[in-house]
Amino acid sequence: MADNKLLTIAIPTYNGAKTITNVLDLLLCQYDERVEILISDNASTDETKKIIEDYLNDYPYIKYIRNDNNIGPDSNFLQCMEMSEGKYTLLLSDDDVLVEGSLRIILDFLEKNEDMSLVYLNAAGFRERYIDIEHCVKYDYAIYDNKEFITDDRKLFMRYAGRMWGFLSCFLWLTKAFRSIEYADKYKGTNWLQSYIHIICSQYGNKNLGIIAKICIGAGIYNIVSNFNSGVVDGINYRKMLDFAVEYGNFDKRQLDRLFVWRICFISKRAIIKERAAGVKKTYIRDIFKCTVKYPSAWFRLYPVFLFPAFVCRIIVNINNRIKSYSDKIRENRVGDIVG
Repeated sequence: MADNKLLTIAIPTYNGAKTITNVLDLLLCQYDERVEILISDNASTDETKKIIEDYLNDYPYIKYIRNDNNIGPDSNFLQCMEMSEGKYTLLLSDDDVLVEGSLRIILDFLEKNEDMSLVYLNAAGFRERYIDIEHCVKYDYAIYDNKEFITDDRKLFMRYAGRMWGFLSCFLWLTKAFRSIEYADKYKGTNWLQSYIHIICSQYGNKNLGIIAKICIGAGIYNIVSNFNSGVVDGINYRKMLDFAVEYGNFDKRQLDRLFVWRICFISKRAIIKERAAGVKKTYIRDIFKCTVKYPSAWFRLYPVFLFPAFVCRIIVNINNRIKSYSDKIRENRVGDIVG
C-alpha cells in the first residue's frame, strides 16, 4: 500500500461540477498525510474535468482517473475500491462533504483501534449547499450522542447505522476485507452494490464494527425527482439487500423489517409526491405494493398517498419548498447518478 496510508477517500463522480468544489474545498483544508485522495471521473460531460484539473495544479497529491466512457455507477464504485491503497476505504459521494474537523476524528479513531471490518460515520443533512455544521439538519431517529466505540453486536450497530444504511458516504471498510471478496462485480445492477460490500466486509476477520456518532458527514439534500423507479430501488431491491444482510451478515431480521417499513414509507411517499408535482412518472404503485403487502404497518402510512391528485402534490411541494428554502423548481436527478 502506497506510503502506508491509513485511509483512502475515493470520490466517484459524474457531472458533479455543481457540487465537487464544495466537496474538495472542505476535504483539502483538512488534509492529513495519512490520507490518499482518489477521484474517479466517469466520463463527465460538464465542467467536472476542468474543475478537478485546476485543483491538481495546487494539490498534486490528488490521484485523478478519468474514464474514456461512462462505465456506469457500480463499475465506477468498484474501480474506486480496487484502486484504493489505504488500509481503510471511504467512498464519498460527489455531493456530500466531510464536515469541518471530522477527518481528524476519523483518522484518530482508525489509528487507536485495531482492524475493524466496517465503520459507521454519523451524518446530518444540508440543503443544496453546505455552509457549516450548525446549519445542518439532524435526521429523525438518528442517534447523536457523540460516542465512539467498537462492537461485535450487529443489533447495536444498526441502532446507530440503520437510519443511513445504504447511504454511500456513511461507511468505510477495511480494504483487505474488500479484497477478500470473490466476484464483487456480481453485485452490480442490484442498486445497492455498496451495501452488499458493507455486509460482506462486516463478516471479515474479528468482525468488529466501529461507530463514530459525532457528525462526520454532511449529506446533500436536493430538490430533485429521482431518475429511477423508487418502488424497485427503495422497495424490492432494498428488501433483497436487507434479506442478504440477515442471511449472510447475521443481522437481526425484526430490526431490519422495521427499518424497511420506515424507509419505504419515508422515501417512496416523497418520491410519489414529487413526481406527481413535477409531472413525471418513474415510480409505479404496483412495485411498492408488491414489496409492502406483507407489512400492514406500512399500509396506512403509505397507501393513502396513492390517491393524491397532482394539484395536491404541487401544494405539498410548494409548502415544503418555502419552509425549507428550496428553489421553487424541482429538477430531475442526473442520469447515471449515485443511488443512496
